[in-house]
Amino acid sequence: MTTYQATPVAEIPTIRARLYEAFATGKTKDVAFRKTQLLQLAYMFQDNKQQLHDALVADLGHHPNETEYIEYSAIANHALKAYENVDAWAKPESPAFSLNTFPMSPRTYKQPKGVVLIIGPYNYPMFCVVIPLIGAIAAGCAVVVKPSEMTPHAAAFLTDLLPKYLDPTLYTVVNGAVPETTELLNLSWDHIFFTGGARVGRIVASAAAKHLTPVTLELGGKSPAIVDNNCDFDATARRILWGKMLNAGQSCTAPDYVMVVREGHDKLVAAFKKAHAQFFPSAETETEQTTRLINAAAFQRLTGLLDRTSGTVILGGERDSSRNWLATTIVDNCPFDDSLMTEELFGPVLPIVTVETIEDAVARISKGDRPLGCFVFSKNKKTIDYVFKNTTSGSVVANDSVIQAGGERTSLSSLSRVDTDGSSSGKYAFDTFTQLRGSLQFPLWLEGIMAHRYPPYTVS
Repeated sequence: MTTYQATPVAEIPTIRARLYEAFATGKTKDVAFRKTQLLQLAYMFQDNKQQLHDALVADLGHHPNETEYIEYSAIANHALKAYENVDAWAKPESPAFSLNTFPMSPRTYKQPKGVVLIIGPYNYPMFCVVIPLIGAIAAGCAVVVKPSEMTPHAAAFLTDLLPKYLDPTLYTVVNGAVPETTELLNLSWDHIFFTGGARVGRIVASAAAKHLTPVTLELGGKSPAIVDNNCDFDATARRILWGKMLNAGQSCTAPDYVMVVREGHDKLVAAFKKAHAQFFPSAETETEQTTRLINAAAFQRLTGLLDRTSGTVILGGERDSSRNWLATTIVDNCPFDDSLMTEELFGPVLPIVTVETIEDAVARISKGDRPLGCFVFSKNKKTIDYVFKNTTSGSVVANDSVIQAGGERTSLSSLSRVDTDGSSSGKYAFDTFTQLRGSLQFPLWLEGIMAHRYPPYTVS
């Protein structure tokens, strides 16, 4: 496989110009062409499954089961679903019948936005790049993909294989860190899709604004899990714990903290301990089967927050700085002003906060920044409906965690301090990269009827 190398900054404008030239040929407007590219993308991952696993082991220490579940299967499924549905997605739409407009044959056509830029994060270096890429291909766009420099083996995988399976004149990879990304953002694009943290998201939004470029920001935040006293505590604990240990908690859609109603607190803690013992019957099981943190900086940030907590560590806490590994850790009795509640944790640490009522939990969510995800665990439909109706988040899930990110039929959108446009998966991703074009065909036989609109005007 190709060794990771940054793209020379001086070449980036030329790469962009080449893509605009290729897009101008109109090749991508043919839906059959798009379907071929989508099928080729699915084959790329099918043919190179072991290389994919090796890359993610090298970058993140992924267990094969995690690679299969959160990268390979999800990508293959999205690509094939897009292949099956893009004919229907791309069809022009007609509005409801209206006497005023029916003679003009009103239609809304779906046009590709053009040449787009996708900037990916390190935590899911394939999924978070390829899922929006699938939407862009289905929509008929040309694409520059910028993978994270923090996962060089995954970036090399894409750099090596994309031009072998997809049309290299229309889909390409640009590698690098700050200088290369800065150069990309200095250029004008027809859409920018960014997944990552709020700090860099602000930089992307600011750069896009200079060119009036539409931008999608998938950011994240402190996604809460609300646990009602009326729930299945064993299932709740397993599902929350799995969502937090998956990819070492480096998931923007994972539960960031738990708010449990006081009456159910002790039952939830006992269920967490039971679930942890089931997941990891020995210390060796956990060290062998869980992902590490991306680098020393992430490890030091998270362990620093953990060391300053006023809560009580009731599970986990073990760490190995030599490989940036931190055990799945649950911290009980955390106040809202605790160190673990000040920022998105983005790691395998789960604070528990006790609240008196579900209403208190909902009120607390409303006071903070809007999260990417919100989770409620309850058997009571009225409780679930109350949380759904009275909270605002990119997605909301009852009785599970994380799974919303993988659904090609659900919209996962970020709610941030800036206006963003678009979602990352399925038909919603197609829509993100599609320009709607209204059309009318005005018949000449209406000329007599419309004569009153021409000068000279009279009072009558």
